[in-house]
Amino acid sequence: MAFSTNVAADVKRAVREPPLLVGITIRNVDDSYFASMDFCLKDTKKIVNLVRSHTDSPIVLGGVGYSIFPLAAARYCDVDLAIQGEGELPLVLLARRISKKETYEDIPGVVYRSDGLYVSNPPYRHTLEEMSLWQRRLVDNPRYYREGGMVGFETKRGCFKECSYCADPLAKGRKVAAKPPRDVARELKGLLDEGIDHFHTCDSEFNVPASHAEEVCREMIRAGIGKKARWYAYAVPVPFPESLARLMKRAGCVGIDFGVDHIHPRILRTLGRDFTAEHILATARICHKHGFSFMFDLLIGSPGEEKSTVQKLIERMKRANPSRVGLSIGVRVYPNTKLAREIALEGMTPSNPNLFGAVENNPDLLKPVFYLSSKLGERPHEYIRELVGGDRRFLIGETGDAPENYNYNDNSSLVRAIRAGYRGAFWDIMRRVESGIGP
Repeated sequence: MAFSTNVAADVKRAVREPPLLVGITIRNVDDSYFASMDFCLKDTKKIVNLVRSHTDSPIVLGGVGYSIFPLAAARYCDVDLAIQGEGELPLVLLARRISKKETYEDIPGVVYRSDGLYVSNPPYRHTLEEMSLWQRRLVDNPRYYREGGMVGFETKRGCFKECSYCADPLAKGRKVAAKPPRDVARELKGLLDEGIDHFHTCDSEFNVPASHAEEVCREMIRAGIGKKARWYAYAVPVPFPESLARLMKRAGCVGIDFGVDHIHPRILRTLGRDFTAEHILATARICHKHGFSFMFDLLIGSPGEEKSTVQKLIERMKRANPSRVGLSIGVRVYPNTKLAREIALEGMTPSNPNLFGAVENNPDLLKPVFYLSSKLGERPHEYIRELVGGDRRFLIGETGDAPENYNYNDNSSLVRAIRAGYRGAFWDIMRRVESGIGP
């Protein structure tokens, strides 16, 4: 579907011979941007209905976005089956049971209907050794690379961090399952053999734990990946020792996106972060020293945010001088997070001046709801733009084709750059385009 120019015709063609089942991956329920609040699931539902109009085969939903809202998303799309959490093994088990016309209610992670109500089994948790050396050739990776600018790889799955707003532990689990470092290097070598040489980690945080990240880098160095590939990573400011920075550089890493969120100690505590402003600035110094392009991602508008905290944040970011600063204004409220529970105490109602989006008749928070502190005034975006003062290092999540637009959803400027030959992390592509650096 990612490459389809005629969804209706392609769906009809795909199910002409009745399949055993039809799997639909939901990567995003919405675009997570306050300015657009694009509820992507409505388009997925159209595809579900389209599939249903051409086949009676079971439709099975799954994916990271789906797994944040397992019951609500299944109910909204009106499907009989889905898989919450990791789906590699459960999907195979489900297919076998369906082919044998056997019951499947005991399969881990399966969501199904029983007497008109949805039931969700506890998710399956893989050890990544079980899926050693995935056969990446089953997917047309070169096409994803041509049209997407990079190909993802995973070194671990899950996150045990206690960030108050984050849905990653809901979708991927709180226990970190690490992939054997040698397998990571061999997987990337296989992709290099297909002509793909720009990668991005899909881990929640590459450097958690740092010991595993360092061993992954050593295996990549041994395999010669660093001499042929350029790759990017998501990371947190701590732990980021110089030893890891050196290894990442030798292994071919050229850019890092740090989830910084804020620099004010009170706001960092509110967001559940376990680092300080000093850690953030130390990380910036290490990145400058070792020649990384790097971005600090910020989250503005959480409970307790006010004009003075934002002013200090922008000032400190300018002094830290990252390659780019991503500004997400407004915090998406996800179910079953600490932030959602705290907001419920304030009142999850339209009368709450800090809430925006589908506040009414949306108890599962499936449709986008954002928290944006009313202490920032009636025009927070204008105030933040004044503080940024035209500094092109700052990318702002909004709509449209402005060069500083940090919303990757339907960003035609980014699409044009990739078609022109730019490769790498989207924020770094935008940085190079803005700076006049060619592909």
